[in-house]
Amino acid sequence: MATLIHAVATSRGICSTCKHEEDCIYPRDRGQIVLNCGQFEPCPPMPSRPPDKDQMELEELWKKSSRDEPGKEFKGLCSNCEDRHVCIYPKPVGGVWHCDEYR
Repeated sequence: MATLIHAVATSRGICSTCKHEEDCIYPRDRGQIVLNCGQFEPCPPMPSRPPDKDQMELEELWKKSSRDEPGKEFKGLCSNCEDRHVCIYPKPVGGVWHCDEYR
């Protein structure tokens, strides 16, 4: 949907996001902005790019929680927070050093 809105905003109309743009059956000037068409079919979405290795490692570190590993103590603000045992926020291995919910 955002692609469609962007195409209309850049003065190309819906034609730039239509899978029939190259073989359109309706004659038109190239400068004409088309906002409605009976033949319009959106192009299939572009495949999403798989996350890179660094991004995946960062997400894994973030998900890893001190409470998931027995014997590990809380680090950072969590070490003396009143809600540390019921907190739903992730606790990265390096500790949490800023938290709006700290008590």
